[in-house]
Amino acid sequence: MEEVTARQPNSSGVIIMGDIQPFKSSVDGTVITGRRALRDHNKRHNVTNPADFKNEWKQKTEERKKVFTPGSGFDRNRRVEHIMAALDKHSRGK
Repeated sequence: MEEVTARQPNSSGVIIMGDIQPFKSSVDGTVITGRRALRDHNKRHNVTNPADFKNEWKQKTEERKKVFTPGSGFDRNRRVEHIMAALDKHSRGK
């Protein structure tokens, strides 16, 4: 056994996340008292926390920017032509 006197700056270890503070649900007005209660509440009401999507919104914003960036591979005119051809084919019944 070795005595640990100071935490090593580059050491990794277990990180324990504390529980959440109680709050009132905006869905049904119940008081949520912990993470487990929040998980159960979300399952019961089929809802989720916006924090679950924190990286997804940023990623989708970047994807939308690519659509309007010249040379990104998104060819609006070609897509319009394909849609028009599909509509024409559908209207002729073929």
